[in-house]
Amino acid sequence: MIRRILQTCSVTSQSLCRMFAAALMLMTTATYGQEKSIWRIEEDWQMVIYQPDPSINSPQVSFFVSPSDETKDTYFQLQMNYAADEDFSAGGFQVAAVSGGEIVDEERSRHRITLATSNDQIRWTSAMAVWEEKLVFAVKDGSGTQWGTFGGPEYLVRVSPCPVRDLNGYKPSRSLESVDIGFGGNRVQEVRLRNVRYYYTDGTVRTEEIDSVVQR
Repeated sequence: MIRRILQTCSVTSQSLCRMFAAALMLMTTATYGQEKSIWRIEEDWQMVIYQPDPSINSPQVSFFVSPSDETKDTYFQLQMNYAADEDFSAGGFQVAAVSGGEIVDEERSRHRITLATSNDQIRWTSAMAVWEEKLVFAVKDGSGTQWGTFGGPEYLVRVSPCPVRDLNGYKPSRSLESVDIGFGGNRVQEVRLRNVRYYYTDGTVRTEEIDSVVQR
């Protein structure tokens, strides 16, 4: 089972959009004439909050994504409505890159708003990619009643060197099974993985409709 890591080490993020554009051009060129592989994954998530309690910072939810079943000690973590590293802080979100069981990169949201709105529907996209011998992750296109829009290139974290050549070993079922509602499960009405997009090195994109609710 993927473990929650409570250590910290931060580096400066680069532009996610620029990185993805450069990665697509470089990887398409490098793999021309070879069998196509997956270099980027995007997961579309939805979480509906039921009667949150800001006085105790409830609920607290963690999401994990891994490039492969063979790299169980390398993954990315998204903590929603809290951040747990050397200290605990309430509200907002935090993204972290884990390698060898240790956090090697992390970014904390600028806003630290604690969820307090009933029936708040929060949506976002988690993106993972292999780029220039790095494994990278970011949250983008986030939206919610209370948080408004969130995510973007400033929340890019990475693992270097990259432990995999591609993302062919990625499984959406692993992301679903790894969701951890560590506190306040009764205050989460639903967590749903809606869609997954697979980006290939030949420039093609395949969208898979998952529409699966996390089982608790």
